[in-house]
Amino acid sequence: MSNTLLYYDPIFYAMEALIHLEKSLGLSTRVHRGYDASPQQKGSTINISRPGAFTAQEAPGSDANVVAEGVSMTLDKWYEVKFALSDKELTFTREKIISDHVGPAAYALADQVDRDIAALYKDVYAWHGTSGTTPDGVDDITGLKKVMRNNNVPFDGRNYLMIDPAAEDKFSQLFYQASVVGDQGQSLRTGNLGVKFGLDLFTNQNTPTHTSGSLAAAGGGVLSVKTNAGAGATEIHLDNGGTGTVTGAVVKGDVFTLAGNSQTYVVTEQATAAANEITVKFSPALVADASDGDEFVLKAGHTVNLAFHRNAFALATAPLSEMGNELGAKIATVNRDGISMRSRIWYEGNNSKVHVGLDILYGVKTLDAKLAARLAG
Repeated sequence: MSNTLLYYDPIFYAMEALIHLEKSLGLSTRVHRGYDASPQQKGSTINISRPGAFTAQEAPGSDANVVAEGVSMTLDKWYEVKFALSDKELTFTREKIISDHVGPAAYALADQVDRDIAALYKDVYAWHGTSGTTPDGVDDITGLKKVMRNNNVPFDGRNYLMIDPAAEDKFSQLFYQASVVGDQGQSLRTGNLGVKFGLDLFTNQNTPTHTSGSLAAAGGGVLSVKTNAGAGATEIHLDNGGTGTVTGAVVKGDVFTLAGNSQTYVVTEQATAAANEITVKFSPALVADASDGDEFVLKAGHTVNLAFHRNAFALATAPLSEMGNELGAKIATVNRDGISMRSRIWYEGNNSKVHVGLDILYGVKTLDAKLAARLAG
């Protein structure tokens, strides 16, 4: 009887789901997190604290302002999972209810949160590697770290490298020998690659694949700058050198370079060619002047293995309303380590089932794209 009564308590489902959610989170545990204790709804905007940054000054100096700068986050993602328990299932043990229903439901929510954070790669412009070639060497990791060092990314123990299963396969073959890695065989036993050259490697099935836009030139010319653009510009106008056609489009997240400079840029808005010309908006701002005729080179589609510092991205959550509690449903919200989960329970007499709904409200945002870099695969 005690077990059955427990299954009518929404707090039981919310707490167990939250525990399983945290265990399933990949990216979410490795990014900056913010929380607002006030109940919110989809589309609400909240403010969370931005990670502080300080600059050393010659002593004696004035005190640094330690008041954390706020950053606005839109809670535009609201996802739920529902399941039903029959009279027979309500007689099962607590462990079976959790393993058969609560655990899988929490995993589905965690998977969605993970994919939404991974999609922030579209803001990242720093690049290392070759499109279509799975990274498989030490130089892939050290070269990536060099790119991050050149962007002044701090290496303070909060740096990660998310890789796809193909890259995991290659790196596992590279780092499995205890005599080489110096981990007493831990990598071989557990399959965890661990920290390599200051980057904590972890495999994620949600590592995204970017499909580049179809922008292309034909008729003998190449995509090139049509109008001079000075350093600091955030858009350029392209044509085919006046000798051919320009067709297709660029999409957000495309990466490109301009002749004469190794700096990589990321497209910030989709744009489509018209009348054999196109205007491309991008980030960061041009580091050097772009002149008429400079070739525009678009990176091909690639797997986005992603290196980042914890402060590159943010996840913000807030509790959902408990309105309707006891009005045909039981509702409870629990919070744990900056993540909120709501549970709703209602009974349908027509099918003699207890229905459970678990949902989460959150938002994701890039705080500083400079703190991340792509390792193409």
